[in-house]
Amino acid sequence: MDLGNYLPQRGKGRKFNVRLSLAILGILLTVVSVLYLFVPALRPALPLWAGGTGAGKNGAAAHGVKYLCPMHPFAAVDHPGACPICGMTLVAQEQAGPSKAMDCSLHLPAGVTLTPRQRVLANVALAKVAKREFSTETVAAGRVAWDERRLTRVSARIQGRVERLHTNFTGARISSGQPLLDIYSPDLLSTQREYLLALEGAERTAEGMSPESRAMMTGLRDAARSRLSLWGLSPQQIAELERSRQPKRVVTITSPATGVITERLVTAGQYVNEGAPLFSVGSLSTVWVFAELFENDLGRIAVGAPSVVTTEAFPGKLFQGRVAFVDPVINPETRTLKVRIDLDNSQGLLKPEMFVKVKLKSHKLRELAVPEGAVLFSGDRSMVWVESAPGAFTPRNITVGRKGDGYYEVISGLSGGESVAASGGFLIDGESQLQGAQPVAPALGKTP
Repeated sequence: MDLGNYLPQRGKGRKFNVRLSLAILGILLTVVSVLYLFVPALRPALPLWAGGTGAGKNGAAAHGVKYLCPMHPFAAVDHPGACPICGMTLVAQEQAGPSKAMDCSLHLPAGVTLTPRQRVLANVALAKVAKREFSTETVAAGRVAWDERRLTRVSARIQGRVERLHTNFTGARISSGQPLLDIYSPDLLSTQREYLLALEGAERTAEGMSPESRAMMTGLRDAARSRLSLWGLSPQQIAELERSRQPKRVVTITSPATGVITERLVTAGQYVNEGAPLFSVGSLSTVWVFAELFENDLGRIAVGAPSVVTTEAFPGKLFQGRVAFVDPVINPETRTLKVRIDLDNSQGLLKPEMFVKVKLKSHKLRELAVPEGAVLFSGDRSMVWVESAPGAFTPRNITVGRKGDGYYEVISGLSGGESVAASGGFLIDGESQLQGAQPVAPALGKTP
């Protein structure tokens, strides 16, 4: 064995072991630091921020002054400085008495008293609990659809062969009376000839034949004219036939309505029978909007309820309408119910199958209510700050109901005439936690 080759390799192994040991040591130090900061149970009995057992600087501990972190009230020390957890500047606060502690049985923060200056800084506004008139609002997703009452089907009134299509694609805009197709029909051609013969006979009998002969020729003329009308000839086409006295080999079928071609069911050269569908024409002057509502919204919406429809295609554009129909059956798969809104679309902005946002308003309510900003939510609990005395606020759990026009309906927990903090409730809650210096329930949050 070559010892010269072995020794360098052994040296490399020692360097690798040293680096590995240093890496493991660094990882262990990081883990210990994280556990020390975020797992209080692993800390020593004397916390980092205790600062000794003696009096604080300048005798602060003797005067009962504590310094608290606004974000972590349990980090209480007897000298100024920075919070060891988040680094925020500690705030001086007198020790709270027993009356300011949190009532753990009710899971409510302690009451708080604010000075006039604190109320101004916290933007605390009061509102009376009273009966108010408001309407609830339901927001739902919607879809634009054709107005089924304005869909027209064009069918063949006589059998024949399609000679030409004047409109040959779906989506084309068409006006009432505009040509759709030319059709050749032997029956229609023979009926035109019969009508011309009856027309000439009626004109001749009018000069000197007996009344019976005139009545018969007039009857034949009227019968032939009726057949032409039933087979799709317009009064203008019949008048042109009377003027030219030449039967048309092909007859043009025109559109009965103004709108958009939604279906084209025929091609040039195709033979069609009587009653065969040719075209479908839909009008976009009015459209339907279908909104999907959940079961808990059904009690708020009725036929005639006003609605506002918006779409991302036209920001800021509001389409006003009313609920015209409520589906009597719930969709078993989605557990939703359809409501239909009729909208004027004379400008043609809304297109079928567009997605829209629908806001539905219920009928007016008059109930005991508080402003929306007065209610704080935490889980399934709702709370307000009630002014028990000038500048003094006490928390109270309440039960709220419907929401609308910036108010919550109060079902229980408040009486008419009481004053609540309509704004600044979060800051009052934070001040209560600082004054109580006790762990409180999770931070309160407003519902979206």
